[in-house]
Amino acid sequence: MLVGEVLYEDEQVLVSHAPPGMVGGYLGYFFVDAKRHARGLADLADDEACALARIVTRLAKALERDGAEHVYAFTFNHVPHHHVQVVARHPGTPRDFWGPRVDEWEDAPRGDDAKIAILCDRLRATF
Repeated sequence: MLVGEVLYEDEQVLVSHAPPGMVGGYLGYFFVDAKRHARGLADLADDEACALARIVTRLAKALERDGAEHVYAFTFNHVPHHHVQVVARHPGTPRDFWGPRVDEWEDAPRGDDAKIAILCDRLRATF
């Protein structure tokens, strides 16, 4: 699991913000992990898949309420543990950076552990 600041956790799902060093401190870059080890989508039980989908949707809504212009959900599974990357696209993001390159935009909001904690506290209040 990729764990930075933990936003949410239950018996099936763990939601954490990417650590600052992983995506250059891009604010609003989250991982929604299945707690049971599953290599990919096909390895998830139905109840796990539903739990992940429910939390991904709640997180997207919380990010939009916090000002995200759009929210992406990526599932690359380049490591053998299923997780969904849920990423806010901030207002003003140039079209060249829409999609998987969203965190490469130089002017995107970024922060250290303290700013990530503040964001997570705001989102927890509406999550």
